[in-house]
Amino acid sequence: LDCPAFADTSAAFTGYVAPFDHGDVPVTVAWGTRDRLLLPRQARRARRVMPRATHVWLQGCGHAPFADDPSQVAEVLLAGAAARG
Repeated sequence: LDCPAFADTSAAFTGYVAPFDHGDVPVTVAWGTRDRLLLPRQARRARRVMPRATHVWLQGCGHAPFADDPSQVAEVLLAGAAARG
């Protein structure tokens, strides 16, 4: 938040909607419950724009969950791979 470009960068994303049509490609969205960049409340929007994706919470993880809890991230990745055969 102390970065001089934070406000400008944040404003640049206002109203941005990424093209989330992923066709038949399986998608898992794993969201950290302690993410301070992509706030957990924003997960509701992710569910609306990607309703066919699998959405999971990474408990206690921030924006870099692979550093916070690599085992939990690995479990999500392995579960997604196993579910898709």
